[in-house]
Amino acid sequence: MEALNTRKFVGIDLSEEAVQLSIYDEGTEQMSEEFFSIPKGEKEDYLSIGLDYIYKYFEFNQMSWEDYSSVHFSLKDVSKESREKLRALLPEEFVERFGLNIISRFRAFVEYVFHQERVVWDRNTMLLEYQNNMLRYIVVEQVYRAKQKAYRAVTHEVDLKNYGIVEESPNLDQDFCKMIKQFLLKNPTHIIFLTGSGFEGNWMKRTLNCLCSGRRVFLGQNIYANGVSLLGSQSPSLIEEGLILMQGEEMVYHTIGIVAAEGGRQQYVPITRIGKEWYNTTGSLDIILDKSQKVEFFYMNHRENETEIASCDIKDLPKRPPKTTRLHVEVEFTSCTEGIIFLTDIGFGHMYPKTEKVTVFPFQLIS
Repeated sequence: MEALNTRKFVGIDLSEEAVQLSIYDEGTEQMSEEFFSIPKGEKEDYLSIGLDYIYKYFEFNQMSWEDYSSVHFSLKDVSKESREKLRALLPEEFVERFGLNIISRFRAFVEYVFHQERVVWDRNTMLLEYQNNMLRYIVVEQVYRAKQKAYRAVTHEVDLKNYGIVEESPNLDQDFCKMIKQFLLKNPTHIIFLTGSGFEGNWMKRTLNCLCSGRRVFLGQNIYANGVSLLGSQSPSLIEEGLILMQGEEMVYHTIGIVAAEGGRQQYVPITRIGKEWYNTTGSLDIILDKSQKVEFFYMNHRENETEIASCDIKDLPKRPPKTTRLHVEVEFTSCTEGIIFLTDIGFGHMYPKTEKVTVFPFQLIS
């Protein structure tokens, strides 16, 4: 009997410290991981060095890119410069096959959490990344919106020098334990993931006892790549439904939509959704104008639970009876809170042909 072909998804995380590679097999629900440290003298060119490690790993193990359904990347630095540099380094045939899918490390961890069993994400969950005497943490916690359970993910960074903590100090375990006790009192959590070179070695004795007191603790260096690889599989329904508010850098926490009549009732119809970086957030739909040559957009701020209304006048279209003008609406973000809406006249059949006139409507959201 022939084995069933199952989909496999590749996740790659690139940073100055290391390249993480994770491959998720949807059929067996197994994750394979590899981790390659970037030599100190090559950190400035870590993107090309990291990709070279990946290519050599595939070649050495006689692996073919054709066997994989998707490839996603996460970057420690998701600036435009880094995204463009990664694009330039990838072969054209690679981009044609898989596209260019880049997300932030913040989103990678949140995706990882909500792709796990409910017992993981239905309680407060935290990631602690200890690197270069900095402690970065991401907290996923429960909140309630309109009497409905939802989730919020936030991220912060702490300079451990402010707590008298210095890497390789003989008092590191004692000092870190003291700090983490205070930290966890302010940030109660049930499950903790540890990552980063700072947690390597055998120095954590008191610290581990403190972390494990009434909590489940996991240590791993491929957390981000694991989350990225899972993007190829089905997205969790809570993310699709906008019930996870990701308050991280580059993340969009507004939806842009219109109010339309559906089933005899006025209803908010989102064009875009939350849960992605601004450069990954787009949306489109077709609308039909009534008597008015004006379109009202509703900007919903999910973090502050506020809504703003903006009106766009559609000018210089041919005179047509009501409900015979269709517009194709496209939304593109240029930052977390700014972007452009394009409204293209696509007519209404043969009787009212399209003009393809485009109205450009910039927007700035409540921040």
